[in-house]
Amino acid sequence: MAESNGSGRSPLRLILLFLFVIVLPLALGLYAAPRIIAKPKVGIIRLSYDITSDTAYLLSEQLKQARNDGSVKSVVLILNSPGGSAAYSEELYLDVLHTREQMPVVASIDLLAASGAYYMAAAANEIYAKPTSSVGSVGVIAYLPGEVFIEEELLTTGPYKAFGGTRDGSVRQIERAKFTFLESVRIGRGEKLNIKLEDLSRAEIYTGVQAWEYGLIDDLLSTDEAIARAAEMAGLKDYDVVEMYPLTFGEDANYFFGEYQPEAINVEKLWASPVNWSAGLYYRYIVPVEH
Repeated sequence: MAESNGSGRSPLRLILLFLFVIVLPLALGLYAAPRIIAKPKVGIIRLSYDITSDTAYLLSEQLKQARNDGSVKSVVLILNSPGGSAAYSEELYLDVLHTREQMPVVASIDLLAASGAYYMAAAANEIYAKPTSSVGSVGVIAYLPGEVFIEEELLTTGPYKAFGGTRDGSVRQIERAKFTFLESVRIGRGEKLNIKLEDLSRAEIYTGVQAWEYGLIDDLLSTDEAIARAAEMAGLKDYDVVEMYPLTFGEDANYFFGEYQPEAINVEKLWASPVNWSAGLYYRYIVPVEH
């Protein structure tokens, strides 16, 4: 009788060994990988209507969430806004600059990005719009203080304590705010800018086509194309597109996860003139009233 050779193995044993040692771990790894390693994301952040303390807070929190979430690799700002508070517009401009230090930021203009909204967009890596989008209005609106008067029963430690300053001083403040805005656009657009600052300071509104010709935007693209561009800039091929609002605010957003829908744009509200605003500086476009 021939002795069994220890080196000889049954084909069935080899197949089972192959399944357990190679195929099974590979299958488990493929199953578990997406659950352990988050799929890269392009985060969508929307600015609709005026820039106020509330809208600035919502956007700042979403930008912070994008920076802190390792799976978010780029951000797209979808803009429908006539601008608003100068201070909050500047805050958002700086917040976008901070964000683009970590990831690409693309601004996509829908109907309108004027004044403070365009100020914010100027901090993005790239800006896109539609041919008939309204873009620009690089300028400032402000209320002048009232005439200085003496109130016998009112004691102040300075002549302008009750008024904030002189009317001519306020004009100089407005001019400084305007030049800060213009300089931010010049720096943000760089060599792409194809319009003189003195012409830009007229605070005109341009169509998307004009804005492209003047270098205020990079190209005429749909929102989906702008999202694809943001993914390309981040080197992504397989990615998810997510709304940052529900990711940021969770249960406080008053939504059922998976059913979140962005707020529909009300065109009348978008173009409405400001009312009941406190005195101060605003980067805001106001539609001229026809007489």
